Amino acid sequence: MKAKLGPKAATMATAHKIAVIFYTMVKKQVEYDETIWDARDAQREKRFEAKLKRQAKQLGYQLVPIEPQAA
Repeated sequence: MKAKLGPKAATMATAHKIAVIFYTMVKKQVEYDETIWDARDAQREKRFEAKLKRQAKQLGYQLVPIEPQAA
C-alpha cells in the first residue's frame, strides 16, 4: 500500500481496515475470523474482474484469460 498510495494514505488505509474489523467484532459480538475477510477479498476480486471486463467491452475489446502452460 505504501508504494501504491504513499506513506500517509497507506497508514490511513491500514487504520481504516483495523477500525472496520474492530467495529464488526464489537457490533456483532463475534471473535476475529480471518475466513470472513478472505471471503470479502474474494468478492472484491470478482467485482474488480467484472469491472475490467465491462470497461474492455465498452472500448471494443474482449478479455481472454491466460491458460497456464504445462512444463
